[in-house]
Amino acid sequence: MRPTIPQLDTWNLEGLHRAAEAARANADVLSTSVDDCSRAISAAGGWHGQTKDAAARRIDEEVDHGYEVRTVLLRVADDAADAYAGLKHSKTYVLEQKNLAVTQGFAVAPDGHVTHLDPEKEGDAGVFQLNLLSGLDELERLDTLFGARLRESVGDLGAMRDGQPDITLADGSVQDPDAVAIQLASMSADDRATFLAGLSPEAQRQLVIAAPEKLGSLNGVPFVMRIDANEINIRNALTREKAKPNRDESRVKQLEAMLSPIPNPDTAQAHTDTAAATGKDATPQLGMVDRKFVMFSTEGNGRMIEMIGDMKSGAPGVGVYVPGTSTNLNGSGSNHVAAWNLADKSGSPVFLYMEGDFPQSLTSVSDGAPSPRFAADMAPRLVDFGREIDREVAASAPGTPVSYVGHSYGGSIVGSAEQLGLRADRVLHASSAGTGVFEGGWNNPNPNVQRYSMTAPGDLIGVVQSYPDGGLTLPGGIHLPGNPHASEVLGGDPDEVPGVTRLDTGFYSEENTDHRNEVVFGSDGHGGYWDDRNSTAFQNIVGVINGSDATAYVERGIETRYVDIGLGDNGDGRKEGFDASKAAAAAALADAFGNPNLDPYANPRITDNPQLGEKIDIK
Repeated sequence: MRPTIPQLDTWNLEGLHRAAEAARANADVLSTSVDDCSRAISAAGGWHGQTKDAAARRIDEEVDHGYEVRTVLLRVADDAADAYAGLKHSKTYVLEQKNLAVTQGFAVAPDGHVTHLDPEKEGDAGVFQLNLLSGLDELERLDTLFGARLRESVGDLGAMRDGQPDITLADGSVQDPDAVAIQLASMSADDRATFLAGLSPEAQRQLVIAAPEKLGSLNGVPFVMRIDANEINIRNALTREKAKPNRDESRVKQLEAMLSPIPNPDTAQAHTDTAAATGKDATPQLGMVDRKFVMFSTEGNGRMIEMIGDMKSGAPGVGVYVPGTSTNLNGSGSNHVAAWNLADKSGSPVFLYMEGDFPQSLTSVSDGAPSPRFAADMAPRLVDFGREIDREVAASAPGTPVSYVGHSYGGSIVGSAEQLGLRADRVLHASSAGTGVFEGGWNNPNPNVQRYSMTAPGDLIGVVQSYPDGGLTLPGGIHLPGNPHASEVLGGDPDEVPGVTRLDTGFYSEENTDHRNEVVFGSDGHGGYWDDRNSTAFQNIVGVINGSDATAYVERGIETRYVDIGLGDNGDGRKEGFDASKAAAAAALADAFGNPNLDPYANPRITDNPQLGEKIDIK
């Protein structure tokens, strides 16, 4: 319902808060009880025979039923908690705006309309009225949204009192949802999609409740079902982590953040690293939305695919962002914010792709960024997920172009996926480690794919890109092996591949307090632009995703007190290696003399071509 302001003044939301706590407590009690029951039957090692077998089967059924009830109780708890937080913030906002208007002599009607006797204050009255109506709109939206969700959950609890209800299939037959989930797991992605399309929304929801772990990451399952399933999976993972005797506090914070609302990229102005890492936004806003995950797993370093924004007709594009070395679930807050900023700036849904383990070391040959095994493992998964994106685009936004952006090691993953047949409309290698770990060229099924690249001058990844196949010998006889992310056909440098349009990394923005208006350069230039949504490089990524425009590459001469990168150095492995060696030597010498924090790339000066490149259309 849409309240009037006097009605809103009487709302007591604390009961909603207490209901959320009660539902969560009951879910925990139920979880502990069924776990104890399961352990008890497992511990009865000296008991054998038909009676034990029958008891074990029955207990397994009840344990499964208990977990399903726990799932719905946790959904009630989270929805009630989110409703409480959102309604409380919106109520406070509306009443504060009303009180402020009244103290300044404005008349506020119960429906939020504002007037003043002085005609000259008509503009101020309009501002107050807009704020009040926006707040009342948000209250109505939240009340409608969470009211429907909670009624649905209460209905589910009633329907599953004596066990999970059977579901009706497209052919009219009735089956147990657990059996259907097992059947789905054995199907191909295409058959799975066809099968699920024939089910009612009610049957789909019951499937999600029965088997969230199976459905959350299965290709062919519609994203809306995967999102619902993974919300359950994340809640369950949080419950399990909190119950551990030596729980991982970083993991707890991350999972809590993943379950917390975020600003809507379609309407909000900003999103912070603090909010992404803790789930606590320093400046709560109207129109907060739930985070959406179409894949989640605690395997390895933690894995996920997050969808930011909505897949809908009229969006200018769809983006897939594959990050680089050191990416992991617990530390994914900055990657999430970068993807949010891309969605916000481009007006397009953006997927943060982390469906596998990334190298956590920059230097380990066997287990770090030099190793191709992580890219080889994730590339085929990215190809398969690309088909799922195409399936969703065809259903929700036909004809919308899909762009893949690989940063650093992520560029090698994207390049390797293209070698295996990833279909894309646009591909951008951003400070990419290479063109792909497999032999042969790119094998994109789209003959009209557009490819772009950008690498900052002085970025050490440029040395990696330029390694010749047989390796590189630096001054002093130091030999470096060939780039393991270099295709035999394409080489290791995406900037140099025929048909790839190189873009300018350009300059940081006026708002960047560390590098205000500075040229993107050196070691910070490898990833610093991802944290500056108004930098030239970030705007270029936005332009590729939404099909607007981008800034073409300009080669510049740049020097600092310790490094001098001249025209012609870019793309020349020996010159880039020599430049990197000078920087490393300067830092080592400074360290030896008590200055361990020297940045040899600090305070860069442009000696050649200070202008930005020309704008080019992205179509």
